[in-house]
Amino acid sequence: MKKYDGYAIVTGGARGMGAAICRQLAKDGYDIVCNYVSDSSLAKVEALAAEIAEKYGRKVIAAQGNVAKYEECEKVVNTAVAALGEKIAVLVNNAGVTVRAELVDHTIDDIERVLGTNLMAGIYMCKLVLPYMYKQNTGSIVNVTSIGGMTGFIRQTTYCTTKWGMNGLTKALAKEAGPHGIRVNAVAPGFIITDMTLENKPAFESYRAASPIGMLGEPEYIAEAVSYVVGAEFMTGQVISPNGGLVI
Repeated sequence: MKKYDGYAIVTGGARGMGAAICRQLAKDGYDIVCNYVSDSSLAKVEALAAEIAEKYGRKVIAAQGNVAKYEECEKVVNTAVAALGEKIAVLVNNAGVTVRAELVDHTIDDIERVLGTNLMAGIYMCKLVLPYMYKQNTGSIVNVTSIGGMTGFIRQTTYCTTKWGMNGLTKALAKEAGPHGIRVNAVAPGFIITDMTLENKPAFESYRAASPIGMLGEPEYIAEAVSYVVGAEFMTGQVISPNGGLVI
């Protein structure tokens, strides 16, 4: 498995899958730029940084910014470069939100927030990071998508739209960036127990029953998949899906 020379940027890294990804990539030997949004999440990032420094001896740089907005993505990347230099080796587009409602009941703000965080943020971050990767002629981008980008779910129309879009970004950008030595892949989780999915706790057992192996996912399962994809030299343009068999 390839270990790149440089550091990793993880969006939405303060909790859940994002925090697990930060831990795993630090274990793999990367310093981390951990993006977060709200002031209240800073304490979580600081605690994560202390944990990673103690366990793995790696740096964690906190980079605040709402990645749904281009200028905030610029701020995140500028924070990264100021702290750790231009060798951005890995980008993990993990930030995500959802609204559980039928499309007719979405507000325009709901739609714009989901589209901005789940889809536009990935496009913005790739646009901003690619010039640094092009200079090095190497790099690995991983988009954290969802089984919602492989099928459809009721009351998740906007969310599913963004995840299909991120899978499209993955496949198109892999062809575009490949000649520059950059691989682009996606990890599409199934039902993972996180703060976001705890809002839908009544559905847990139905998802467990739908899994042929009778399992719900943990954030660490996704972090391990991201780690694999980051270093898998012969893989690009692919969507791998650790989902317990919910989508086969």
